[in-house]
Amino acid sequence: MRDVTYKKFVARWEEVIDLPPQTLGPFTPVYKAFIRRLKVMPWPLFVLTAAALVVALYMLIGSTITLLVTLLQRGF
Repeated sequence: MRDVTYKKFVARWEEVIDLPPQTLGPFTPVYKAFIRRLKVMPWPLFVLTAAALVVALYMLIGSTITLLVTLLQRGF
């Protein structure tokens, strides 16, 4: 009896943990290349994204960004 229950458990476990690979249609190769680099060294991407966000905010709202940052710092 115990052996049967264990075999059922193992069969169900294998069924649950077996995940198919991620696919994004035609974007799958781009996704896999991007994620491969992100998994190995994420910090350069984080720094570039943060810098791009700061530049975009500065272009969008100008020097008001300092007022926004001050307001956010006071809130926390």
